[in-house]
Amino acid sequence: MNDSTDDFLTHSGIRSLANKAGGFNQECAEETKVGQNLSTHQPQVGEEMVKQAYDVRRIFNVGESKSRIDDSKLIISLHVDRTKYSTHEELYHGINKWWVETKGRSPKTVVGRIRCARSMANHAVYPVDWFKFEPEQILNQLLHRQLYEYKELAETTGNPTYGTTQLHNLWKTVNMFAEAYGLDISFWGWTPPMLPEPQVKIVPRPKTVNKLMHTWYTNDRVENALIRTLLTVGFHFGPRPEELIAVKVEDVYLDEGYIFIREQKKKFRERQVWIDEPVMNSRQQNSLRNWIKIWRPRIANDQSLDYLFIQKAGTPFPSEDALRMYLTPYVKPIWSDFKPKIMRDWCAIARLIRTKVETKSWDTRTVKNSLGHKYEKTTEAYIRYAENYYRKDPYDWLRSVLKFHSNSKRMKQYYGSSQKKTTEILTNGKKRVTEVRVPPVEVNGPGGIRTRDLQLRKLPPNPG
Repeated sequence: MNDSTDDFLTHSGIRSLANKAGGFNQECAEETKVGQNLSTHQPQVGEEMVKQAYDVRRIFNVGESKSRIDDSKLIISLHVDRTKYSTHEELYHGINKWWVETKGRSPKTVVGRIRCARSMANHAVYPVDWFKFEPEQILNQLLHRQLYEYKELAETTGNPTYGTTQLHNLWKTVNMFAEAYGLDISFWGWTPPMLPEPQVKIVPRPKTVNKLMHTWYTNDRVENALIRTLLTVGFHFGPRPEELIAVKVEDVYLDEGYIFIREQKKKFRERQVWIDEPVMNSRQQNSLRNWIKIWRPRIANDQSLDYLFIQKAGTPFPSEDALRMYLTPYVKPIWSDFKPKIMRDWCAIARLIRTKVETKSWDTRTVKNSLGHKYEKTTEAYIRYAENYYRKDPYDWLRSVLKFHSNSKRMKQYYGSSQKKTTEILTNGKKRVTEVRVPPVEVNGPGGIRTRDLQLRKLPPNPG
């Protein structure tokens, strides 16, 4: 710095302001010294490089928790102050509260990430101290998991991509803590390996779904109606499992033909879903009208509140896991790959196939609005699977699953072996067209199991 510049700074008052802000001369000297070292000296790998990195971080305030505004003057702090907590569990509770209340994000997300945080804190080789939040600790653990732990497990399991999803979840956890502390970690220079693009989507074919909807699962008629209605509604309009158990009776408009869904994933945004008439009001199907008017009142009590789907004890399903644990013992013996999320995937493919049948093209806009996808690309990702399933079953899946199962005695009694016209060639060379007797379609929808025809049948004890 020359004399003229120094005089200008002194007379203009900048010099005094800089001195008050922390010492202009000392900072400039340190920056110049480190800059000369960086430009003229090549550090050796080891302690010298680490020391130099700390010098750079100290000078440029990298890694310090500095907010753009003074949180002390706000009603509630925008960031989490680590110094106010004494244990990791208290810190996790503070992060949870900040994520849900301050950020307004999903409680389900933060629960999974805090689970990852506990795993990182209890690591045997490179445990992470979330109070210090040192990048060396965190990156060493991530690299150790990537290069050693998950690599060995990948060879053992035969899955070359083992651990990729876990690394992404751990990195999301690190980013959440950095955001909570008000830190910028973009300069760390590490990113998790890319996730493999999904190529497989296993969903049941319509015949299997038809069987799931019409199987007699238990001798308890109310519980049997509950299982069937859950499956019918879940497969037909594809709600997320947490949305399915959150529906209330007041959200179902039977006469109008639609239902309101509150999307927990999107801050409880309401979505209006239009449902086919047989699923809403048919007396012959596992319809919502039958469940609301006939079966639900038999088990409802004070604990039921206004929830649509309640357990046999009258209590609503507390979580998505509770719904999965309830349905799995009944449904898995029929289709072993079942889980509640499958119903949403099946519905997306089925609705795309319906648009293909009706319009001869894949109408992603209609399916996107029905399923509540935020981006149309999410819906388009299902087309590759719908194309393959459409080759096997090129008809309207949603209507076909509401009819009798093809193996049932009642279907053979009413519909015979076929519903198509058959041509018979006579001995004189002439042809005679024979029609198979088909019962008339009733007002309430296609054929199905009537509520009044349900009879107790001998079955093995309830699963579980």
